[in-house]
Amino acid sequence: MTRKFFGRQQELHALRSKLDAPGFQMTVIYGRRRVGKTTLINKFVDESGFKTISFVALERDESEQLLTMGEVVLSCLAPDLIGSIRFESFEAVFEFVTRRAVKERIVFVIDEYPYLAKECRYMNSLLQRFVDHEWKDTQLYLILCGSLISFMRDSVLGEGAPLHGRSTLELKLQPMGYLESAYFVPRYTQEEKAIVYGVTGGIPKYLEQFDDTISLDQNIAEQFFSNTGYFTDEQVQTLVTAERMNPTAFNTVISSVAAGHTKYSEISKDSGGGDVSYYLRMLMETGILEKRTSGKRPYYVLSDGMVAFWFKYVSRAQSIVNAGRGDKYYEQVVRGRLHDYMGPVFEQMARQYLFSHMGSDELPFFATEIEELQTNVKDSNGKIRQIELDLVGKEGRRVVLVGECKFRNQKFDKGELVKLMEKVDLLPVHTPRIVLFSLSGFTSEVMDEDILAIDINAMYES
Repeated sequence: MTRKFFGRQQELHALRSKLDAPGFQMTVIYGRRRVGKTTLINKFVDESGFKTISFVALERDESEQLLTMGEVVLSCLAPDLIGSIRFESFEAVFEFVTRRAVKERIVFVIDEYPYLAKECRYMNSLLQRFVDHEWKDTQLYLILCGSLISFMRDSVLGEGAPLHGRSTLELKLQPMGYLESAYFVPRYTQEEKAIVYGVTGGIPKYLEQFDDTISLDQNIAEQFFSNTGYFTDEQVQTLVTAERMNPTAFNTVISSVAAGHTKYSEISKDSGGGDVSYYLRMLMETGILEKRTSGKRPYYVLSDGMVAFWFKYVSRAQSIVNAGRGDKYYEQVVRGRLHDYMGPVFEQMARQYLFSHMGSDELPFFATEIEELQTNVKDSNGKIRQIELDLVGKEGRRVVLVGECKFRNQKFDKGELVKLMEKVDLLPVHTPRIVLFSLSGFTSEVMDEDILAIDINAMYES
Protein backbone atom coordinates (compact mmCIF):
# COMPACT_ATOMS: atom_id res chain seq x y z
CA MET A 1 0.00 0.00 0.00
CA THR A 2 1.39 3.42 -1.00
CA ARG A 3 1.84 5.76 1.94
CA LYS A 4 -0.07 9.01 1.56
CA PHE A 5 1.94 12.21 1.51
CA PHE A 6 0.66 15.28 3.33
CA GLY A 7 1.89 18.85 3.52
CA ARG A 8 5.49 19.99 2.97
CA GLN A 9 4.48 21.97 -0.12
CA GLN A 10 6.93 24.82 0.53
CA GLU A 11 9.80 22.37 0.88
CA LEU A 12 8.78 20.50 -2.27
CA HIS A 13 8.59 23.77 -4.19
CA ALA A 14 12.10 24.72 -3.05
CA LEU A 15 13.50 21.33 -4.10
CA ARG A 16 11.77 21.52 -7.51
CA SER A 17 13.14 25.01 -8.06
CA LYS A 18 16.70 23.77 -7.59
CA LEU A 19 16.01 20.76 -9.79
CA ASP A 20 14.87 23.09 -12.58
CA ALA A 21 17.83 25.43 -12.17
CA PRO A 22 20.74 24.82 -14.56
CA GLY A 23 24.04 23.28 -13.57
CA PHE A 24 25.25 21.65 -10.37
CA GLN A 25 23.03 22.01 -7.32
CA MET A 26 23.53 20.91 -3.74
CA THR A 27 20.86 20.71 -1.06
CA VAL A 28 21.37 19.91 2.62
CA ILE A 29 18.33 18.59 4.49
CA TYR A 30 18.46 17.97 8.22
CA GLY A 31 16.13 17.65 11.17
CA ARG A 32 15.30 15.44 14.11
CA ARG A 33 14.46 11.77 13.70
CA ARG A 34 11.06 10.76 12.32
CA VAL A 35 10.26 14.29 11.15
CA GLY A 36 9.80 13.09 7.58
CA LYS A 37 13.08 13.89 5.82
CA THR A 38 13.32 10.64 3.87
CA THR A 39 9.61 10.71 3.02
CA LEU A 40 10.03 14.23 1.62
CA ILE A 41 13.03 13.19 -0.46
CA ASN A 42 11.23 10.09 -1.77
CA LYS A 43 8.23 12.20 -2.79
CA PHE A 44 10.50 14.64 -4.55
CA VAL A 45 12.51 12.06 -6.49
CA ASP A 46 9.37 10.10 -7.42
CA GLU A 47 8.07 13.22 -9.12
CA SER A 48 11.36 14.43 -10.54
CA GLY A 49 11.47 12.18 -13.60
CA PHE A 50 15.27 12.02 -13.48
CA LYS A 51 17.63 9.17 -12.68
CA THR A 52 18.17 9.07 -8.93
CA ILE A 53 20.92 7.43 -6.91
CA SER A 54 19.48 6.85 -3.43
CA PHE A 55 22.14 5.74 -0.96
CA VAL A 56 21.35 5.33 2.74
CA ALA A 57 24.42 5.25 4.97
CA LEU A 58 24.43 2.85 7.90
CA GLU A 59 26.60 2.41 10.94
CA ARG A 60 28.97 0.10 9.07
CA ASP A 61 32.69 0.11 8.36
CA GLU A 62 34.15 1.94 5.38
CA SER A 63 34.50 -1.10 3.11
CA GLU A 64 30.87 -2.07 3.53
CA GLN A 65 29.70 1.50 2.94
CA LEU A 66 31.79 1.64 -0.25
CA LEU A 67 30.48 -1.67 -1.50
CA THR A 68 26.87 -0.66 -0.92
CA MET A 69 27.24 2.77 -2.52
CA GLY A 70 28.93 1.24 -5.54
CA GLU A 71 26.08 -1.23 -6.02
CA VAL A 72 23.47 1.53 -5.69
CA VAL A 73 25.27 3.73 -8.22
CA LEU A 74 25.56 0.91 -10.75
CA SER A 75 21.95 -0.21 -10.32
CA CYS A 76 20.85 3.31 -11.23
CA LEU A 77 23.33 4.32 -13.93
CA ALA A 78 24.69 1.08 -15.41
CA PRO A 79 22.80 -2.03 -14.27
CA ASP A 80 24.45 -4.09 -17.01
CA LEU A 81 27.81 -3.60 -15.25
CA ILE A 82 26.70 -5.03 -11.89
CA GLY A 83 28.99 -7.90 -10.99
CA SER A 84 31.59 -7.05 -13.63
CA ILE A 85 33.22 -4.03 -12.00
CA ARG A 86 33.95 -3.05 -8.43
CA PHE A 87 34.90 0.39 -7.16
CA GLU A 88 38.12 0.52 -5.12
CA SER A 89 37.41 3.91 -3.52
CA PHE A 90 34.72 6.52 -3.01
CA GLU A 91 36.73 8.74 -5.33
CA ALA A 92 36.23 6.16 -8.08
CA VAL A 93 32.49 6.09 -7.38
CA PHE A 94 32.24 9.88 -7.62
CA GLU A 95 34.29 9.94 -10.83
CA PHE A 96 31.90 7.40 -12.38
CA VAL A 97 28.93 9.59 -11.39
CA THR A 98 30.72 12.66 -12.78
CA ARG A 99 31.07 11.16 -16.25
CA ARG A 100 27.38 10.31 -16.38
CA ALA A 101 26.23 13.67 -15.03
CA VAL A 102 28.01 15.72 -17.68
CA LYS A 103 25.25 15.19 -20.22
CA GLU A 104 22.14 14.53 -18.11
CA ARG A 105 20.55 15.60 -14.86
CA ILE A 106 21.19 13.03 -12.14
CA VAL A 107 19.96 13.27 -8.56
CA PHE A 108 22.40 11.82 -6.02
CA VAL A 109 20.93 11.38 -2.52
CA ILE A 110 23.12 10.44 0.44
CA ASP A 111 20.77 9.85 3.34
CA GLU A 112 22.01 9.62 6.95
CA TYR A 113 25.18 11.31 5.75
CA PRO A 114 26.69 11.66 9.28
CA TYR A 115 27.10 7.86 9.47
CA LEU A 116 29.20 7.93 6.30
CA ALA A 117 31.20 11.00 7.27
CA LYS A 118 31.98 9.74 10.77
CA GLU A 119 33.26 6.41 9.47
CA CYS A 120 35.16 8.04 6.57
CA ARG A 121 36.78 11.07 8.16
CA TYR A 122 37.95 12.42 4.82
CA MET A 123 34.47 12.42 3.23
CA ASN A 124 33.73 16.12 3.78
CA SER A 125 37.02 17.10 2.16
CA LEU A 126 36.53 14.63 -0.69
CA LEU A 127 33.09 16.02 -1.45
CA GLN A 128 34.48 19.55 -1.25
CA ARG A 129 37.02 18.73 -3.95
CA PHE A 130 34.40 17.22 -6.24
CA VAL A 131 31.96 20.08 -5.68
CA ASP A 132 34.62 22.71 -6.36
CA HIS A 133 36.32 21.06 -9.33
CA GLU A 134 34.64 17.98 -10.80
CA TRP A 135 30.91 18.65 -10.45
CA LYS A 136 30.76 22.38 -11.11
CA ASP A 137 30.31 21.78 -14.85
CA THR A 138 27.87 18.87 -14.55
CA GLN A 139 24.12 18.46 -14.19
CA LEU A 140 24.42 16.65 -10.85
CA TYR A 141 21.96 17.46 -8.06
CA LEU A 142 23.54 16.35 -4.77
CA ILE A 143 21.32 15.98 -1.69
CA LEU A 144 22.88 15.36 1.72
CA CYS A 145 20.45 14.41 4.48
CA GLY A 146 20.98 13.69 8.17
CA SER A 147 19.29 13.35 11.55
CA LEU A 148 22.25 14.31 13.73
CA ILE A 149 21.43 17.99 13.85
CA SER A 150 24.61 19.17 15.56
CA PHE A 151 26.78 17.34 13.01
CA MET A 152 24.87 18.65 10.00
CA ARG A 153 24.90 22.17 11.37
CA ASP A 154 28.51 22.28 12.52
CA SER A 155 30.42 19.82 10.33
CA VAL A 156 28.53 20.30 7.06
CA LEU A 157 27.05 23.80 7.10
CA GLY A 158 29.18 25.43 9.77
CA GLU A 159 31.74 28.13 9.08
CA GLY A 160 35.11 26.46 8.76
CA ALA A 161 33.62 23.13 7.62
CA PRO A 162 34.94 21.90 4.24
CA LEU A 163 31.47 22.07 2.65
CA HIS A 164 30.58 25.46 4.09
CA GLY A 165 29.07 27.75 1.47
CA ARG A 166 28.75 25.02 -1.17
CA SER A 167 25.04 24.24 -0.74
CA THR A 168 22.53 26.11 -2.87
CA LEU A 169 19.63 25.16 -0.58
CA GLU A 170 19.47 24.35 3.13
CA LEU A 171 16.32 22.89 4.66
CA LYS A 172 15.91 22.28 8.37
CA LEU A 173 12.76 20.21 8.46
CA GLN A 174 10.47 21.12 11.37
CA PRO A 175 7.56 19.17 12.85
CA MET A 176 4.27 19.79 11.09
CA GLY A 177 1.91 22.46 12.38
CA TYR A 178 -1.57 21.69 13.61
CA LEU A 179 -3.16 22.30 10.20
CA GLU A 180 -0.87 19.91 8.33
CA SER A 181 -1.19 17.34 11.10
CA ALA A 182 -4.96 17.32 10.66
CA TYR A 183 -4.59 15.73 7.20
CA PHE A 184 -3.60 12.47 8.89
CA VAL A 185 -6.94 12.13 10.71
CA PRO A 186 -9.56 13.79 8.47
CA ARG A 187 -12.52 11.93 10.00
CA TYR A 188 -11.92 13.31 13.49
CA THR A 189 -13.59 16.37 14.99
CA GLN A 190 -11.55 19.56 15.31
CA GLU A 191 -11.08 18.93 19.02
CA GLU A 192 -9.83 15.41 18.35
CA LYS A 193 -7.47 16.65 15.63
CA ALA A 194 -6.03 19.13 18.09
CA ILE A 195 -5.45 16.40 20.70
CA VAL A 196 -3.76 14.17 18.13
CA TYR A 197 -1.47 17.09 17.32
CA GLY A 198 -0.88 17.62 21.03
CA VAL A 199 0.25 14.06 21.77
CA THR A 200 2.36 13.68 18.60
CA GLY A 201 3.92 17.12 18.37
CA GLY A 202 3.32 17.12 14.63
CA ILE A 203 5.92 14.41 13.94
CA PRO A 204 4.74 12.57 10.80
CA LYS A 205 5.89 9.13 11.95
CA TYR A 206 3.85 9.52 15.14
CA LEU A 207 0.83 10.88 13.27
CA GLU A 208 0.85 7.80 11.06
CA GLN A 209 0.15 5.61 14.09
CA PHE A 210 -3.34 7.11 14.49
CA ASP A 211 -6.23 5.39 12.73
CA ASP A 212 -9.20 7.72 12.41
CA THR A 213 -11.57 4.83 11.69
CA ILE A 214 -11.45 4.04 15.42
CA SER A 215 -12.00 6.40 18.34
CA LEU A 216 -9.38 8.79 19.63
CA ASP A 217 -9.53 7.15 23.06
CA GLN A 218 -8.90 3.74 21.56
CA ASN A 219 -5.95 5.08 19.58
CA ILE A 220 -4.31 6.65 22.63
CA ALA A 221 -4.93 3.62 24.82
CA GLU A 222 -3.60 1.17 22.23
CA GLN A 223 -0.59 3.23 21.10
CA PHE A 224 0.57 4.68 24.44
CA PHE A 225 -0.78 2.45 27.20
CA SER A 226 -0.12 -0.99 25.72
CA ASN A 227 3.01 -3.07 25.31
CA THR A 228 1.98 -3.72 21.72
CA GLY A 229 1.57 -0.04 20.84
CA TYR A 230 4.07 2.09 18.96
CA PHE A 231 4.99 4.38 21.87
CA THR A 232 6.51 1.75 24.12
CA ASP A 233 9.15 2.44 26.74
CA GLU A 234 11.81 1.04 24.40
CA GLN A 235 10.70 3.26 21.50
CA VAL A 236 10.73 6.43 23.59
CA GLN A 237 14.04 5.63 25.27
CA THR A 238 15.64 5.06 21.85
CA LEU A 239 14.55 8.55 20.81
CA VAL A 240 15.62 10.26 24.03
CA THR A 241 18.92 8.52 24.70
CA ALA A 242 20.14 7.68 21.19
CA GLU A 243 23.93 8.08 20.95
CA ARG A 244 24.16 9.67 24.39
CA MET A 245 26.04 8.68 27.48
CA ASN A 246 24.24 8.52 30.82
CA PRO A 247 20.65 8.01 29.58
CA THR A 248 19.34 8.04 33.15
CA ALA A 249 20.36 11.67 33.54
CA PHE A 250 18.51 12.66 30.36
CA ASN A 251 15.38 10.85 31.53
CA THR A 252 15.60 12.56 34.91
CA VAL A 253 15.82 16.02 33.34
CA ILE A 254 12.89 15.34 31.00
CA SER A 255 10.78 13.95 33.85
CA SER A 256 11.54 17.05 35.90
CA VAL A 257 10.38 19.41 33.14
CA ALA A 258 7.31 17.25 32.47
CA ALA A 259 6.42 17.56 36.15
CA GLY A 260 6.37 21.36 35.91
CA HIS A 261 9.91 22.31 36.93
CA THR A 262 10.83 24.81 34.24
CA LYS A 263 13.58 27.03 35.70
CA TYR A 264 17.19 25.88 35.68
CA SER A 265 17.45 25.94 39.47
CA GLU A 266 14.26 23.89 39.82
CA ILE A 267 15.40 21.30 37.26
CA SER A 268 18.83 21.03 38.87
CA LYS A 269 17.37 20.56 42.36
CA ASP A 270 14.77 18.03 41.21
CA SER A 271 17.45 16.12 39.27
CA GLY A 272 19.76 15.70 42.24
CA GLY A 273 21.39 19.11 42.58
CA GLY A 274 24.10 18.79 39.95
CA ASP A 275 24.97 20.74 36.82
CA VAL A 276 22.33 19.94 34.18
CA SER A 277 23.42 22.47 31.53
CA TYR A 278 24.90 19.78 29.25
CA TYR A 279 21.71 17.72 29.28
CA LEU A 280 19.56 20.77 28.66
CA ARG A 281 21.73 21.82 25.73
CA MET A 282 21.69 18.37 24.14
CA LEU A 283 17.91 18.05 24.51
CA MET A 284 17.45 21.46 22.91
CA GLU A 285 19.67 20.50 19.97
CA THR A 286 17.53 17.45 19.24
CA GLY A 287 14.27 19.40 19.43
CA ILE A 288 12.96 17.71 22.56
CA LEU A 289 13.39 20.75 24.78
CA GLU A 290 12.97 24.47 24.12
CA LYS A 291 14.33 27.44 26.03
CA ARG A 292 12.01 30.42 26.31
CA THR A 293 12.11 33.76 28.04
CA SER A 294 9.34 35.47 29.97
CA GLY A 295 10.38 39.02 30.69
CA LYS A 296 14.05 38.50 31.44
CA ARG A 297 13.68 35.07 33.04
CA PRO A 298 14.58 31.99 30.96
CA TYR A 299 12.68 28.75 31.42
CA TYR A 300 12.44 25.38 29.69
CA VAL A 301 9.51 23.52 28.15
CA LEU A 302 9.17 20.20 26.36
CA SER A 303 8.69 21.07 22.71
CA ASP A 304 8.17 17.46 21.63
CA GLY A 305 4.49 16.73 22.26
CA MET A 306 4.88 12.96 22.31
CA VAL A 307 7.75 13.08 24.80
CA ALA A 308 5.84 15.56 26.98
CA PHE A 309 2.72 13.37 27.04
CA TRP A 310 4.67 10.16 27.59
CA PHE A 311 6.76 11.43 30.50
CA LYS A 312 3.80 13.18 32.09
CA TYR A 313 1.33 10.29 31.98
CA VAL A 314 2.77 7.07 30.55
CA SER A 315 6.18 6.80 32.22
CA ARG A 316 4.78 6.62 35.74
CA ALA A 317 2.30 3.92 34.72
CA GLN A 318 4.75 1.43 33.20
CA SER A 319 4.08 -1.23 35.84
CA ILE A 320 0.36 -0.92 35.17
CA VAL A 321 0.92 -1.10 31.40
CA ASN A 322 3.10 -4.18 31.83
CA ALA A 323 0.32 -5.78 33.85
CA GLY A 324 -2.08 -5.30 30.96
CA ARG A 325 -4.18 -2.64 32.69
CA GLY A 326 -2.97 0.35 30.71
CA ASP A 327 -6.30 0.87 28.95
CA LYS A 328 -8.09 1.11 32.29
CA TYR A 329 -5.48 3.52 33.61
CA TYR A 330 -5.96 5.75 30.58
CA GLU A 331 -9.75 5.66 30.87
CA GLN A 332 -9.92 6.33 34.61
CA VAL A 333 -6.86 8.54 35.23
CA VAL A 334 -5.59 10.18 32.05
CA ARG A 335 -8.61 10.74 29.83
CA GLY A 336 -10.13 13.36 32.14
CA ARG A 337 -6.86 15.31 32.17
CA LEU A 338 -6.45 15.70 28.42
CA HIS A 339 -7.85 19.24 28.41
CA ASP A 340 -5.36 20.28 31.10
CA TYR A 341 -2.53 18.78 29.08
CA MET A 342 -3.75 20.59 25.97
CA GLY A 343 -3.52 24.05 27.57
CA PRO A 344 0.09 24.81 26.48
CA VAL A 345 -0.49 22.98 23.19
CA PHE A 346 -3.49 25.19 22.42
CA GLU A 347 -1.34 28.26 23.06
CA GLN A 348 1.18 26.90 20.55
CA MET A 349 -1.62 26.38 18.03
CA ALA A 350 -2.80 29.94 18.64
CA ARG A 351 0.68 31.28 17.90
CA GLN A 352 0.73 29.36 14.63
CA TYR A 353 -2.66 30.80 13.70
CA LEU A 354 -1.59 34.34 14.52
CA PHE A 355 1.67 34.22 12.56
CA SER A 356 -0.15 32.83 9.53
CA HIS A 357 -2.67 35.73 9.62
CA MET A 358 -0.33 38.67 10.19
CA GLY A 359 -1.00 41.56 7.83
CA SER A 360 -4.61 40.54 7.26
CA ASP A 361 -7.68 42.71 7.86
CA GLU A 362 -8.19 41.13 11.27
CA LEU A 363 -4.53 41.48 12.27
CA PRO A 364 -3.25 44.55 10.39
CA PHE A 365 0.30 44.42 11.77
CA PHE A 366 3.30 42.11 11.90
CA ALA A 367 4.22 40.92 15.37
CA THR A 368 7.72 39.51 15.09
CA GLU A 369 7.47 37.58 18.35
CA ILE A 370 4.60 36.13 20.36
CA GLU A 371 5.40 34.85 23.83
CA GLU A 372 3.67 34.11 27.07
CA LEU A 373 4.37 36.59 29.85
CA GLN A 374 4.90 36.06 33.55
CA THR A 375 5.88 39.20 35.42
CA ASN A 376 5.34 41.29 38.52
CA VAL A 377 3.83 44.78 38.22
CA LYS A 378 2.61 47.49 40.58
CA ASP A 379 -1.07 48.32 40.59
CA SER A 380 -2.50 51.82 41.19
CA ASN A 381 -2.11 51.36 44.96
CA GLY A 382 1.54 50.46 44.69
CA LYS A 383 0.88 46.80 45.47
CA ILE A 384 2.96 44.18 43.65
CA ARG A 385 0.82 41.87 41.54
CA GLN A 386 1.88 38.83 39.57
CA ILE A 387 0.26 38.53 36.18
CA GLU A 388 0.36 35.79 33.56
CA LEU A 389 -0.67 36.21 29.95
CA ASP A 390 -0.87 33.41 27.38
CA LEU A 391 0.00 35.53 24.35
CA VAL A 392 1.86 38.82 24.06
CA GLY A 393 2.78 39.90 20.54
CA LYS A 394 5.40 42.55 19.86
CA GLU A 395 6.22 44.56 16.77
CA GLY A 396 9.71 45.61 17.70
CA ARG A 397 9.37 46.78 21.29
CA ARG A 398 5.73 47.79 20.96
CA VAL A 399 3.09 45.38 22.27
CA VAL A 400 0.48 45.08 19.53
CA LEU A 401 -1.41 42.00 20.69
CA VAL A 402 -2.55 40.36 23.92
CA GLY A 403 -4.38 37.07 23.90
CA GLU A 404 -5.76 34.29 26.04
CA CYS A 405 -6.49 30.63 25.25
CA LYS A 406 -9.03 28.26 26.80
CA PHE A 407 -9.14 24.57 25.86
CA ARG A 408 -12.19 23.40 27.79
CA ASN A 409 -15.84 22.52 27.34
CA GLN A 410 -17.20 25.85 28.65
CA LYS A 411 -17.58 28.97 26.56
CA PHE A 412 -15.26 31.90 27.16
CA ASP A 413 -17.39 34.32 29.21
CA LYS A 414 -17.48 38.00 30.05
CA GLY A 415 -16.00 37.53 33.52
CA GLU A 416 -12.85 36.01 32.07
CA LEU A 417 -12.55 38.83 29.56
CA VAL A 418 -12.84 41.38 32.38
CA LYS A 419 -10.02 39.65 34.28
CA LEU A 420 -7.86 39.69 31.17
CA MET A 421 -8.47 43.42 30.63
CA GLU A 422 -7.56 44.12 34.24
CA LYS A 423 -4.16 42.54 33.58
CA VAL A 424 -3.75 44.52 30.36
CA ASP A 425 -4.48 47.76 32.21
CA LEU A 426 -1.51 47.07 34.49
CA LEU A 427 0.93 46.87 31.59
CA PRO A 428 2.66 49.80 29.88
CA VAL A 429 0.84 49.16 26.60
CA HIS A 430 -1.42 51.27 24.39
CA THR A 431 -4.58 49.72 22.89
CA PRO A 432 -3.22 46.31 21.88
CA ARG A 433 -5.42 44.02 19.78
CA ILE A 434 -7.23 41.61 22.11
CA VAL A 435 -7.42 38.09 20.69
CA LEU A 436 -9.22 35.19 22.34
CA PHE A 437 -9.02 31.51 21.45
CA SER A 438 -11.56 29.03 22.74
CA LEU A 439 -12.31 25.36 22.18
CA SER A 440 -16.01 25.81 22.87
CA GLY A 441 -16.69 29.31 21.57
CA PHE A 442 -17.79 32.46 23.37
CA THR A 443 -20.80 33.88 25.13
CA SER A 444 -22.82 36.57 23.36
CA GLU A 445 -21.51 39.18 25.82
CA VAL A 446 -17.95 38.48 24.76
CA MET A 447 -18.86 38.55 21.08
CA ASP A 448 -20.32 42.04 21.53
CA GLU A 449 -16.94 43.41 22.59
CA ASP A 450 -14.32 44.92 20.29
CA ILE A 451 -12.09 41.88 20.31
CA LEU A 452 -11.06 39.11 17.92
CA ALA A 453 -12.70 35.85 19.05
CA ILE A 454 -11.51 32.65 17.37
CA ASP A 455 -12.98 29.25 18.14
CA ILE A 456 -11.43 25.95 17.14
CA ASN A 457 -13.55 25.65 14.00
CA ALA A 458 -12.23 28.99 12.76
CA MET A 459 -8.67 27.86 13.52
CA TYR A 460 -9.07 24.85 11.24
CA GLU A 461 -10.97 26.70 8.54
CA SER A 462 -7.80 28.70 7.94
